[in-house]
Amino acid sequence: MTQKAAPVAGADEPVPAVKRTPWALFPILIGLPDIEIEIQADRRLAFEVLTAFGASQGSEGSSRVLFRDGERLLVEFRVPVRGLLGIQQTFRTVEWVTLQAPNQIDSEGVTGPLPLLRDRFTLEERGACTKFRYQSTFGVRGWIPGWLVGMLYVRPTMKRFMRNHAEEVKQTIEARAARCKIYPQRLCHEEPTLEPAQ
Repeated sequence: MTQKAAPVAGADEPVPAVKRTPWALFPILIGLPDIEIEIQADRRLAFEVLTAFGASQGSEGSSRVLFRDGERLLVEFRVPVRGLLGIQQTFRTVEWVTLQAPNQIDSEGVTGPLPLLRDRFTLEERGACTKFRYQSTFGVRGWIPGWLVGMLYVRPTMKRFMRNHAEEVKQTIEARAARCKIYPQRLCHEEPTLEPAQ
């Protein structure tokens, strides 16, 4: 029996329509290089921290769940991004986030400054640590002029944001691991804890 999805209490805005506007049907896709880092923390803890929507997102960012349907969430993000000229802007995006605990988190933009945005976080067990992979693809409109803007401005901005975000993720998760009793922090060459500590 399929559980009926329902809005999350406290969400004061209607659920955005998932149907895209016509100009976003055929965006020009631009991929970004994957980012991989090693996090000294249990993979299960890393997944918990990454999916703690509603908590602080680092660098004054924020998130909240608007709608929940099992492992699929509609999440609003407010993310500060510094452009190439050093000017910081806060962008609002609404994204469908699909959880595959504790291995993977996929998100797809519904509304936001870009016609298309797809992100994937992959968590791979490396002994008692976690290999974190960040993949992202975005889309721009406007044919050749749009592609040029995407390559010369949006792509470098997104690359820098991804690097900074990955480093913030690492610091946040490792700080949590250092004081966590359920998934205690261990050396990477050690075996992960099979069962959470009581």
